[in-house]
Amino acid sequence: MTPVEIPRLAPPEPAPPGPVPLARVPPGPVEPGTIPATRGALARRLAPLGEALRGLARSEAAPAGPVAARALAREEVAGLGYMLAARLAALGVMAAWVLTTLPIERSGLYFAVIAAFAALGFPPWLLARRAGAVGVAAAPFLMLDAGLLAYVLIFPDSYATEGWTPQLNLRLPSVLYVAVFLVSVSLAHSPRLVLLTGLAAIGAWTAGVLRVAEMPGSVVTTSVSALQSGASPAQMVADFLAPGAVSLTALYNQVMALGLLTLILALSVWRSRRLVRRSVGAETQRLALARYFSPELIGELEKDPGALDRPARGPAAVLFADMVGFTTICERMAPEALVAFLGEFHARLARAAFEHDGTVDKYLGDAIMVHFGTPRARPDDAARALACAGAMLREIDRWNAARAARGEAPVEIGVGLHHGEVLAGNIGDARRVEYTVLGDVVNVASRLERLCRDLDARLVVSDACVEAARAAGAEPQALVPGLVPEASRQVRGRSEPVAIWRA
Repeated sequence: MTPVEIPRLAPPEPAPPGPVPLARVPPGPVEPGTIPATRGALARRLAPLGEALRGLARSEAAPAGPVAARALAREEVAGLGYMLAARLAALGVMAAWVLTTLPIERSGLYFAVIAAFAALGFPPWLLARRAGAVGVAAAPFLMLDAGLLAYVLIFPDSYATEGWTPQLNLRLPSVLYVAVFLVSVSLAHSPRLVLLTGLAAIGAWTAGVLRVAEMPGSVVTTSVSALQSGASPAQMVADFLAPGAVSLTALYNQVMALGLLTLILALSVWRSRRLVRRSVGAETQRLALARYFSPELIGELEKDPGALDRPARGPAAVLFADMVGFTTICERMAPEALVAFLGEFHARLARAAFEHDGTVDKYLGDAIMVHFGTPRARPDDAARALACAGAMLREIDRWNAARAARGEAPVEIGVGLHHGEVLAGNIGDARRVEYTVLGDVVNVASRLERLCRDLDARLVVSDACVEAARAAGAEPQALVPGLVPEASRQVRGRSEPVAIWRA
């Protein structure tokens, strides 16, 4: 860190013995070539910071998914609204301070500046709301903000104390207001906007200080030149406190501080955007899982996202539910009405499945396939499957009561249910996968559903499923009222008859 005492910038020369008189730093404009050389040195010092900012901008430009992009765009627009609210609140406080501390004849100019800053806050917000995203529309206004702020802070107004100069203005901690301005821009939730505004603020502040340094009566000082000149500590202090002194070392520190603040704010916003992307991605995955699994099982899958990619064998109950007479219903309905009708039918059955922690495998036209025991087997899988089947039948009865009240035909379904060992996991190729179960249990459950029509039954359950439910401590007839044993039946694809129950 450079010393706080910051003497003049002058070409190195041998120092005479004794104190260095103040007359060695003559008042007036700086020598030609001094400020351009200083600008070059400042540019070299800021080169690493600029490269870091450009790297951050490149990383931010990486494309995001459409869902995450829309979420980030909404956050940016909302952020500009918060930034506008914060700006108006801060300006209101400043207006109250001016009104209570300054004479009324000196308040007009301050109120005009406050009004100008308030007006400049509205265009970016209005443009972003119309476009649905921040984009580059806000950048010119924020850069104009930075320039106006630097001008107001550096150059004195017409009511300033007599003898007060821009050089003296640089002694004030006015740069803190620039820092506050940069912090407010971070509310826009756009790293690119923070970077652009930060660079604009640094450029405007630097240009203002250098403009003051080129004014008549300015004496440019730096700590390095003072040490090289051999000035005494007392002379350094005198030079630094001279009315026309302009410390470029102070400018270096201010620019570095503003640059670091800009970088930290941009990194902070970039980090928050990454968290938004992850949050949106996690929510998208959760919504995708919610189409198949109950909320209780989604939590377990989030702990082990790769569980579905590892096919596993285990006991499970498989349920098929199909609408009876669907072809006849189709003939009497318009396509749009048919889609709505099927959507309501599927929603009612899926709701019953999720209420009993079932996994919705797929919709097969007017049918639904559900399994219990995936992706993790539980002792009561068969009992929950039976309870789900009973809930589906009751749900269809309630729906039919509502349809009858509207003069619509009733809906009939057939449900088949079997329990046994299955292979569960993601099936498919790299382009499309589907979580499903495979095995003889699936085939038998489908055949039992078709058997409902031959037996004039609404539900056909294998004896294996009933016994598995009893083994879990459940009473099948309590889960499905009217469930009674039926003679064994031969089903297609099975050499041995299947013992069944019906309801």
